[in-house]
Formats: sequence, C-alpha cells, structure tokens
Amino acid sequence: MRLSNALIEKRRPAFFAAGLLFAISLTLVSFEWRTPYVEPEVWEFEGSIDEEPIYIPVTLQEPEKVVERPEPPKTEPNPTQLVVTDEPVPEPKVDFDPAEIEIPNDVIITNEPPEPSVPEVDLGPRTFSEIMPKYCAGEAEMLNFLGENLNYPRIPLENGVSGTVHIKFVVDKSGKLRDAKVLKPVDPWLDAEALRVAKMLECFTPGIQGGHKVDVYFVLPVRFAIN
Repeated sequence: MRLSNALIEKRRPAFFAAGLLFAISLTLVSFEWRTPYVEPEVWEFEGSIDEEPIYIPVTLQEPEKVVERPEPPKTEPNPTQLVVTDEPVPEPKVDFDPAEIEIPNDVIITNEPPEPSVPEVDLGPRTFSEIMPKYCAGEAEMLNFLGENLNYPRIPLENGVSGTVHIKFVVDKSGKLRDAKVLKPVDPWLDAEALRVAKMLECFTPGIQGGHKVDVYFVLPVRFAIN
C-alpha cells in the first residue's frame, strides 16, 4: 500500500531525524571498532656472538697553525738639526757677464705686458662684427658690376613693376659668398634676377671679431627702376 504525498510530506521531519540518528550511530560504531592485535615477529641473529668487534679508527684533523705576521722593524728617527747664526748668506757666483749677451737687432725689448689673446669661438654667422665684410674692389665698383650685369625682366617692365629687392647672404671666413636668398621680395621675376646677379659677387674681405675672421651676414639691396 503506497503512502500518499501528503502523508510523506507530513512525516518528512520524522524521516530526517531517523536518518540523522542512523548516521550518528554508524559513525560512533566505526570509531569504536577494534582490530585484533598481532604480535610482531622477532628475527634471530644468525652468527656467533663471540666474534671480535670491528674497530673503525677515527682520525682527527690537526688544528691549523695561526701564522702571526711579524711587525716591521722600527727605524729610529733622524732629526735634522737647524742651527741659526748671524752670519750673512754668501751670494751665488755668476760664471758669465750679462753684458756680454748679444741681442739680435730685430728683437725689441719692452716692459709693457703682452696683449691678451682672445680665443677663437665659432658661433656661426653673426649679424654684426667689429669690422664688417666689404666688397674687394669697393662699394662703387660693386654697384657698377650690378648695373652692368642686371637685366630688367620683360614682363615686370611691361607691367610697370619696380622696387628694391633685398638679398641676404653669408660672407664666410675666406671671403666667399654662400647661402644667398631673397630677404625682401618685390616680384618673382625681379627677385630671381637680383638673386642671380648677387651670386656672381665672389670677392669680399671677411668680417673681423676679436682679431679673428668670422662669418657675417650681408644684406645687398638691388634696385629696379623704370626711367
């Protein structure tokens, strides 16, 4: 006869308690379970007890000897005795006469201290220097050179374009022109013509700063005018 579900649910606490009691009882029984004691077997030694024992010699290492470092021999100080007397110190003897020394004619003896030399420091091109670079033949000859070699471009001439183109370049230590470019443009045709003729200038005296030749910027104005 089967129990209904309602009856099973009603008796669920009783079933849970019975199962818990069974589990606790089984645990206690397992702790109390004992196994029979088995006496261990004793192995007898096969041989004669009267045999002589074997002695193993024990060797001990001798302690290391500590070698003491001998002290360095003591040297007795030898003080220097200073004797102070009132006797004058004899002057050193001179084996030559300074008046007999011959001085070349090109040697100039002066008591003025030599001028200090300023070390040369390369700081690159500079805008100003103590002595500015100049055209070798002079400024008037440079203007004549520009007037003889400049050609007024046809397009700006027909359009009536005029003005002054400023060309900037570097005069290096050897007096050569380099890094030329248009600083203040006016017209593309006029700028190109002014730059072309400026690069034809080759001979300059380099700038001087502190007694040394230096690289200096130079600005050249090239004027285009319609007469």
